[in-house]
Amino acid sequence: MNALGSRVSSPRFQRRFLWIAALVLVGGGVAALIAFVWTGPKKETVAFTPQPAQIAPKEKTVPFDPKAKEIGERFIETAVQRKNLEESYHLVAPALRGSMTLAQWKTGEIPVIPYPADTSRAAPVKIDYSYKNKALLVVLLLPKHGVHMKPQTFLLGLSAFGHGKNRHWRVDYWAAFGAPKISQG
Repeated sequence: MNALGSRVSSPRFQRRFLWIAALVLVGGGVAALIAFVWTGPKKETVAFTPQPAQIAPKEKTVPFDPKAKEIGERFIETAVQRKNLEESYHLVAPALRGSMTLAQWKTGEIPVIPYPADTSRAAPVKIDYSYKNKALLVVLLLPKHGVHMKPQTFLLGLSAFGHGKNRHWRVDYWAAFGAPKISQG
């Protein structure tokens, strides 16, 4: 008897072959059940109504309000630079401030990304949109002289509150447009 014949006739090989055959049989049975019996997930039907679709009205673009610009500049000079935090508290809308009290705000642990901006130079600004009661600006801040950071772009959102003489702008959004990078040098 040769080596292959003795191996095939050994009880150990026959037990292993029996187990492998059983696993293949069970796997085939499961595959057959899935292929022929299981119907898959049920498709949900969406009920349509004869009512017309609700489309958000397009807002009319208006010239950017100079008062909003002043608020944005003061926000950068105070909250972003962490100077005169009490003043900055009154420049932000409840959407940005959240439930923080003035005392909590004055600690400097605020939801405003800090940046050591050089406010002596005019920051390049692009008006993304300007509507009657809201605006979004793209602001490129340059670091103070001697600070080893690259210029950083931020999104600054403003909303108008009140009417007539009580109308005032507040910052309601501040986010980095990409991560600040520390320059090597």
